[in-house]
Amino acid sequence: MLQFRIFILLMLFAEGFFQMLLKKNYEVRFISVDYTGGTDYIDVSKIRFLGRERLANGTVEMKKDFSDELYSVSAESFIDPNGDGNYKKLPMFIPRQPICKAMESNWKYLDASLKYGVNSDFPAHLHPCPIPKGLYYVKNVSPKTDDWPVIMPRGFLKAVMTLYDEDKVAGTFEVVVQISDLS
Repeated sequence: MLQFRIFILLMLFAEGFFQMLLKKNYEVRFISVDYTGGTDYIDVSKIRFLGRERLANGTVEMKKDFSDELYSVSAESFIDPNGDGNYKKLPMFIPRQPICKAMESNWKYLDASLKYGVNSDFPAHLHPCPIPKGLYYVKNVSPKTDDWPVIMPRGFLKAVMTLYDEDKVAGTFEVVVQISDLS
């Protein structure tokens, strides 16, 4: 019986120790968002970042219905630890795949940040396909890291998503966030 109690105590201690080690010790804030390739597909020019927290506010206009038959995306990530513009490619990427499939399999990284009816009217919770055209708002959106990796490099993280219309590049969507230690 004593051995069982010691085993339970060791397990509780180990679990608490690993939880302490695996606790996220970083925070993320938006720096910029940009779409290049014209406004035939997406317009993010009305997005602004407000306050010290740099909360995203504004509208995103999807100018087409984005279906798997015509549209695909790929994404890459880069890190600039010093903030000097010298980005290095990270091994985190999304290979080119149909747009709805990409959204469904990677939405978990944005789900905590964008909540339908709370801070956005984009119906992502339904995983619509085709992704419907329309004007969607975002209000006081900050990056939530609930489903992000526990360990992240510090500095400026740039995510670049390339949108393809059939086989030609239609544009690139770029989001830059700053990852820093919790203060």
